[in-house]
Amino acid sequence: MPADHAITVRPGTPTDIEEALTILHAADARRSGRSPVEGQNRDRTGPRLAGPDTLFFVALRTDGRPVGLAAGKSGRRNGGAGPAIPGLCHISMVAVRPEHWGEGVGKQLVRALLVHGRDLGYHRFQLFTHADNARAQRLYEGLGFTLTGRTAVSDGGGSIVHYVWGPHRLP
Repeated sequence: MPADHAITVRPGTPTDIEEALTILHAADARRSGRSPVEGQNRDRTGPRLAGPDTLFFVALRTDGRPVGLAAGKSGRRNGGAGPAIPGLCHISMVAVRPEHWGEGVGKQLVRALLVHGRDLGYHRFQLFTHADNARAQRLYEGLGFTLTGRTAVSDGGGSIVHYVWGPHRLP
């Protein structure tokens, strides 16, 4: 990776949320080939990033510009509506600015979640990704996540697949 694309990962702060939502929007638009309405899901996603139980990281270029984010929180029963499952972290909102795809940013972000999540007592991690998102699937499988065979439908109506990680050594 060229020096001008060097990336650091740090915990996200409330001041990072608006830019994080912009990154999510841009990545989803590029991945889906559609241009979602700007602001769509911001009312729901912003508070999720700001939640007291959210583990939220941002990736920054050397100039301080945010280029990616990832978040995790306690996995819950009943599709996220029930009580927390001890030791389980649900990873969501992994996104990188499309112009930085292929630079290892997503890998650094997910690793940060795994390391810090373990420090907080999580020993299992799960996530869903779109069934047609081969780039994300390569990322997760390269970090040791395995498909469970479980599928669901995303809020946007697309097919999503379930991955799990742990308990084993960090990548």
